[in-house]
Amino acid sequence: MIELNGIYKLKQIKGLNSNTDYEYKVIAINKEKTMVCCEQIEGFDAGERFVFMIECLLDPEKPDDIYFGEIIRKD
Repeated sequence: MIELNGIYKLKQIKGLNSNTDYEYKVIAINKEKTMVCCEQIEGFDAGERFVFMIECLLDPEKPDDIYFGEIIRKD
């Protein structure tokens, strides 16, 4: 379960070469618990704030659920 003040990594996108392992601290959750505001706590953009859908964060209760979407290319 994603909680306020918790520290989480983002799920990866299949086929994307620039996935990161940065950690984010949840600083706000909307009333519906569908969106979170996070502060990046490491990396080049440390201190920056971002808004994510809650399902973009890795949930420690679901360690095998590591992907959010997939890059599909039409050649």
